[in-house]
Amino acid sequence: MKTLLLEKERVPRDKLCGGGVTPKVLKLLDFKLPPEIIENAPTSARIHVGMNRFTFHSSQPLVYMTSRSKFDAFLTNKAGEAGADVKDGTLVRDLVNHQSFVEVRTTNGSFESMMAIGCDGMGGPTAKATGLYSRWVPNEVAYAIESEVPAGRQGVDQFMGPERCFDVYFDVSPAGYGWIFPKDDHLTVGVGCRLSRLEDGPRLFKNFVRSLAELNAYVIPTPRAHLIPLGGVVQVPTTGNRVLLAGDSAGFAESLLGEGISFAIQGGQIAAQVAAEARRAERYDANFLNRYERRWRDVFGADLISSYKLARLSYLENYDMDQLSKHLFSARKFHECMIGLMDGSVRHRDVEKKLAWLYFKYKLSKLGIRSTS
Repeated sequence: MKTLLLEKERVPRDKLCGGGVTPKVLKLLDFKLPPEIIENAPTSARIHVGMNRFTFHSSQPLVYMTSRSKFDAFLTNKAGEAGADVKDGTLVRDLVNHQSFVEVRTTNGSFESMMAIGCDGMGGPTAKATGLYSRWVPNEVAYAIESEVPAGRQGVDQFMGPERCFDVYFDVSPAGYGWIFPKDDHLTVGVGCRLSRLEDGPRLFKNFVRSLAELNAYVIPTPRAHLIPLGGVVQVPTTGNRVLLAGDSAGFAESLLGEGISFAIQGGQIAAQVAAEARRAERYDANFLNRYERRWRDVFGADLISSYKLARLSYLENYDMDQLSKHLFSARKFHECMIGLMDGSVRHRDVEKKLAWLYFKYKLSKLGIRSTS
């Protein structure tokens, strides 16, 4: 099959993202990431709730920190090596479904194909142009605002400490959390909030930064914001006549950690399989392509739903993170679950079951009842 890859920006291009590539992502790829695009590899995590701090460790990297400009350029080159015709600097303006082909209209002319896969994010034209959906509602979306803070290699090492940590902060957002991810010579500092609970994004970021004395020594560049789908609550149709959606445009991001790269890759792999089957059968209608939606739901749909449940029960709709954290964040089982989520050995649906008793004990404590086990 001939594959045309259209990218609106020139590659390499910037992409707002924390830039954390989890070990489970690497297990999905049939090639390794080159060392030069891995800027840091923390083996521990610090979770802050008010004045309390909980740390958990792993013998292996919990996450590989990279800049999306490097990571995405590497993936684009891999697509080219595999035979894709890559056209960057080509903005898609519209898609038109004809009887025997789909026409993609861009700033560099029009292209015709048997089918199109829209991986164009939440604001992309594919879903709207093909009538799959027209708008996102605030309850289905997380707002993230972040800045790349120059700290120098020494500053990054000092911030990580001897335990080689990255940091997550709760109680800094009404329905979200903050983060500091260490890169090579800078820190990615950000905070997120469910869009339906957001009042003032820049002020939320400013207050978060002000609350961290460790950042007082650094100049904080103007932050930038983007939206992330809350997978598990958003219900986006992902198949239509001659069209599939993948990645953020399909809502493929989990709500608990805000991680979307692994689900984007899994969804992309399934989309490729279905596209090949469609080509062999010469069937591009929605009824045939609907096998794509059935498959991704079978592979990771339950995990998106579980991730949303877990997020709701913790920071999205729980207003007593201090008490909840004392029951969960210091428990060994919680640490094992978080490490498992990042390395792929544990699924979100498993975490929901594994942490049920800890959450039940927390609810008992809210009623003034002490558990005996």
